[in-house]
Amino acid sequence: MSSLWRGEDHFVYVRGSGFLLPFTEEYKRYRFQDIQLISIAKKSRIGKAILHSMAMIAFAVPSVLIFVLSDDFSTVVAVFSSLFLLGVLFFLGLLIRHLIMGPACTCDIQTELSRDRIRPLDRYFRVRELLASIEPEIRKSQEALVFENEDSGKAKAVQSTDGNLAKALSVPPLAMPTFVATMVFALGILAAIHIESVTMCGFLFFLLLALGLLLLTNLIASVRNATPESIRTISWILLGLLFLFIGFSVVYLLVSVSRDPAYTLGISGPLEAFAAVATEGGLVFYLSTIVLSIGLFATGLIGLLQAVKWRGRIASKMTPEGGNNG
Repeated sequence: MSSLWRGEDHFVYVRGSGFLLPFTEEYKRYRFQDIQLISIAKKSRIGKAILHSMAMIAFAVPSVLIFVLSDDFSTVVAVFSSLFLLGVLFFLGLLIRHLIMGPACTCDIQTELSRDRIRPLDRYFRVRELLASIEPEIRKSQEALVFENEDSGKAKAVQSTDGNLAKALSVPPLAMPTFVATMVFALGILAAIHIESVTMCGFLFFLLLALGLLLLTNLIASVRNATPESIRTISWILLGLLFLFIGFSVVYLLVSVSRDPAYTLGISGPLEAFAAVATEGGLVFYLSTIVLSIGLFATGLIGLLQAVKWRGRIASKMTPEGGNNG
């Protein structure tokens, strides 16, 4: 409901209230030169993690019961099972995002007239990154402010209380390998479904596990360090696309099993089902696979180009020729 907007020399805090949509909004401006204190306090994130976990269990239990109690795995059973499993994946995604975002926090801004809690600033690492970017501007706007030293009576400039807070932007080390692995994975899917290779599908399964680990590690590094916003956004989009691909795969496998129970035999059964998407999956599943693969490849390519661009920019700023050592 609420948001924080940054201007050249001020913040505007829009505090909204309502249900699903803000019915009322209250606006408040904080000039940099008037800010006396910005405080951060960590708080527990266990409650939301438990909430997401309970929702996952609530969707998982009916899905398991359907598998156990159904004598004939028909298309109708496959559809209902798919809906519950998609619910499990949805809340699993929310849980993973919650854990990646790091510790929750509260953030207050204090001026001479008020002390207000800023609702949108609720994640510790993102708030510290924000402070790192605005602290120089706040101190620059307050250069004229001095205080009287009680012992000597001399005026002394206000000094930073956290000189290590500000950090230069950096590209996570695993960003480029993650984007390259995504492109390889997408091309592998396109190849596997057209040559109907079970072996390649097995390789892609393990590549998906490795890609998921790379992406999660890259996202954790992106959240906890000052990372270009474009790279961070592309990483989140990739995570969403991977979850969408996994959900699509679950639905396709359940529908395939309802048509041919042989696809449940051993490890090779599901792999054979995925390899036969082009011939037995029908037009909808075939085109969906193509679209998801192209989306993964395009997103990985854009991420790779952004990582290369930002590494070049950062490297140029760190050299004497760049004119900026910070």
